[in-house]
Amino acid sequence: MMKGRCFSIVFLLAFHPVLSERFHVFVPEDPIVVVVDEDVVLECQLVPDISLDNLEIRWFKLDSDSPVHLYTDGQDRPDVQDKAYQGRTELFKDEFLRGNASLKLKRIKTSDEGSYTCFVDSKTYRDEAVINLKVEGFGHRPWVHLEENKKKGLRVVCKSDGWYPEPEIWWEDGNGQDVTTQSEWEFLKDSKGLITVQSHIDITSDSVNKFSCFMGNRLLSKRREAHVQISDEFFPKVNAWLITFWVVAGLVIMAIAADVIVHRKEDKMIQELQLFCTLEGYDEVEVDYVSVTLDVETANPELEVSEDLKSLRWTQTWRSLPDTGKRFTHRSCALGSEGFTSGRHYWEVKVKGNRGWSLGVAAESVERKDGVSLIPETGFWTIERVGDQFYINSSPGSRLPVGQIPGKVGVYLSFESGTVSFYSADTKSHLHSFTGNKFTEKLYPFFWIWDENQFLRICSGSDWIRERGGA
Repeated sequence: MMKGRCFSIVFLLAFHPVLSERFHVFVPEDPIVVVVDEDVVLECQLVPDISLDNLEIRWFKLDSDSPVHLYTDGQDRPDVQDKAYQGRTELFKDEFLRGNASLKLKRIKTSDEGSYTCFVDSKTYRDEAVINLKVEGFGHRPWVHLEENKKKGLRVVCKSDGWYPEPEIWWEDGNGQDVTTQSEWEFLKDSKGLITVQSHIDITSDSVNKFSCFMGNRLLSKRREAHVQISDEFFPKVNAWLITFWVVAGLVIMAIAADVIVHRKEDKMIQELQLFCTLEGYDEVEVDYVSVTLDVETANPELEVSEDLKSLRWTQTWRSLPDTGKRFTHRSCALGSEGFTSGRHYWEVKVKGNRGWSLGVAAESVERKDGVSLIPETGFWTIERVGDQFYINSSPGSRLPVGQIPGKVGVYLSFESGTVSFYSADTKSHLHSFTGNKFTEKLYPFFWIWDENQFLRICSGSDWIRERGGA
């Protein structure tokens, strides 16, 4: 009897290591929701909480051979890691003794959304569990502005960026009635996969004079809103007894207006001619045709800068670069190397074939880590192309009518007069000017690109001289 007991004890001790290696992997059942650019922890726990030091931990999405993160043989394996996650993942190794296999995923992108598998292998036993990650972008507060409706009346335009996924949009009039069915909208993606939404609603003289625009994120249960009150001056009420008077007076007014329009067009042509003469150096004040180069210490880690510091390309691949304190990390932006505190300066940028860019100047103190609107109030004086549309980045913003899509854009800065102007260098035509500014700090050439595999190319001063027939 005693021999039987001894045999049982020896048998259990011999198989105890195998039995102790059996475990189960547990993850939260509910999806984890995280906002773009934030960090998130994908929780994964072994039960019982055995040590993970000598086990394999493999996190992956669809393909286990291209892991999001791999830990094996006592070390991380970044050499086999999916390139999209390099430099953005981390295990909690100080928690390995408690069976914590959770993964920290940094600087969340919209492309990170999906199902992640936590796989643990002890060579004699293995288990896995799947956790769902939802990525959200809660956009900026919409801004609204009025445009002329080509048919009749006015158009109220509501625009906001930084959303993911596409937000819900609805409109209400001043009486609280839902008028969403009268609206139209469009969605555009930026370099981070975030969505810019623009919606509009056409109004006429018989409409109410107040409208509210709402945009909401379903998962976050949050919304943004903007309101506009339309002055009666846009739709004046005319008494019946005035109709006869205005019919007669209208003919006189139309004749005067036609004469004014003709003279205004002539004045505008003269002003543009004078401005181009100025840019060509035919006045007493010299214009600096600056040879701009890119400052690599400001370039977003997803940007590729050419060796001659003249070209910029968006790669969509985040590189681990030292934090210079000057680097843009929220948008794929970069600044020029040289800043200006006085004088008049002009440079040109080739944009042909590129459908996603923004150009202009930026103040030295602008925000570079977080997303802000690229408007003068935040230190940016820029225009941008989104698809086939051009926009003036101001508050409120507006669409920039462009007859011929420019292949080369000229940027002109006059520091003392507070002017930043843009030109189509192909057609020698004026695009837009920011005027009346009081610059108080150093300004730098600004570049933002989000059209994949396309380039922004800064022209050199010698190129302009040859094109203009100089020496």
